[in-house]
Amino acid sequence: EEFRHAFEMTVVDLPRNMVINFPQLLGEVNVVVLVVEMTLASARDAIRLLSWLKMNAPQAKVVVVANKVQTGIAEISKADFEASIEGKIAYTMPLDSKGAANAAKLGQTFAEANRSGKAASVIRDLAQFIQGNSEPTDAAAAAPGK
Repeated sequence: EEFRHAFEMTVVDLPRNMVINFPQLLGEVNVVVLVVEMTLASARDAIRLLSWLKMNAPQAKVVVVANKVQTGIAEISKADFEASIEGKIAYTMPLDSKGAANAAKLGQTFAEANRSGKAASVIRDLAQFIQGNSEPTDAAAAAPGK
């Protein structure tokens, strides 16, 4: 209640076991960002969490973000992943180990340290969506001919 009065927006980062054990934490959220990796285990977890969110936080917009995506290297294809979770991946975050190391070295956030990188661009787009200033558009899905 105090956070609600003091701040315009609050970001809460919860591991999946905490979401299940403390459903009251998501009782009044507006946006849920479900971060997944392109693996079978992640698809299974995403299915469970999406189902749980439908029952326990029906008011929340759920956006699925694929993290650490490597071109041509995936345990499961994007199409198969989306079919298994019965939904779309809104944002695809490419793996950028160099950018992460650079941010750690500089002591800055990833987006600040790597302003021109593709991953930082996706982070900015996701932030705009969370703030309510845009709709989810995956750059790969929006490319002509795809």
